[in-house]
This record gives sequence, C-alpha cells and structure tokens, in this order.
Amino acid sequence: MHRFLSIRRLRLARGGVLRLDTGMTKILALTCAALLPMTAAAQSCEPSTEADVSVFESAKTAFLRTDYRAFANLVDDYVPAMDQQFDALFGPLSVFDPQGFDRCRTILQRREGPSFIQEIVFYFPKGSDVPLALHLVGAEVDGEIRMLEFTYNSSISAVLNELH
Repeated sequence: MHRFLSIRRLRLARGGVLRLDTGMTKILALTCAALLPMTAAAQSCEPSTEADVSVFESAKTAFLRTDYRAFANLVDDYVPAMDQQFDALFGPLSVFDPQGFDRCRTILQRREGPSFIQEIVFYFPKGSDVPLALHLVGAEVDGEIRMLEFTYNSSISAVLNELH
C-alpha cells in the first residue's frame, strides 16, 4: 500500500483574512447548510440509493468504525484462511491512520446483470481530506447477495484499476 501525503488546503482570501459581506454571508450559510447533513450521513457513506445492498452497507459501516473483525466476517467465506491473514490484510490500516476515519462517501455503485455488484467508497482519516479508497465486489450466491472480495489503497488510481 502506498501512502500519498499531498494534502491540498483551501485558502480563503490573501493572508487568511475572510471578510463577510452580504453576498459572502449567504454563500457561507448555504455552504454550512450543505455540509451539516454530511456529518449526519457519514455513518451510511451516502449517497444512499434504491440499489443499496445491506451486506455492503454493513461492510461500509464496519470499515468506518474500524471494526475490521466485523468487516472480515462479511467476506470470511470467500477469503481463504481469513483468520491467519487478518493482520496482513488489516494491519496496514493502523499505519495509514491509527486514529481511524471520521467520514466516508460512496462514489461508485456499479451493477451488472444478472447479479454482479461493485462499489468504491472513500474513507477520510480524522483531520485529513486525503481519502483511502475501498473497492467492494459482490454477487448473488445461492439467492443471497454476498461480498466476495475487497481492495483498499490510498492511491485512488490503484483501486480504479481493480474495477472489473
């Protein structure tokens, strides 16, 4: 896993001084109104759609909470020797950001007939705007949608290359 540290910051006005006029006050109010719901929605990695799959939603929530055991249990049947591989699979996450994540955002939901499913979710480490990308792959098996595999990386390109 690669760790990229190029963090971009938005600078408001030269010298860090922000002057609010009537127009700017309205823009600030609209911005706050748009961002506040994101905090409440963070637990579900919105946007939510009719196409949400419960096992994927459970996996995304477990990953956000850094409950990697619960996450692993959702793919345990399809990852050989999950218990023996657990530290190798999830240990790098404690190095990437030991404080965990404070929000997530689903950026791709791909469905292909008859039952193939992929999602990419961005997880933002606490205090950072540089996301970790998680790729989930699932399909219907014996009448139930199951998560079959996953990949994560701080390089978004590397995760995009995993799309099937």
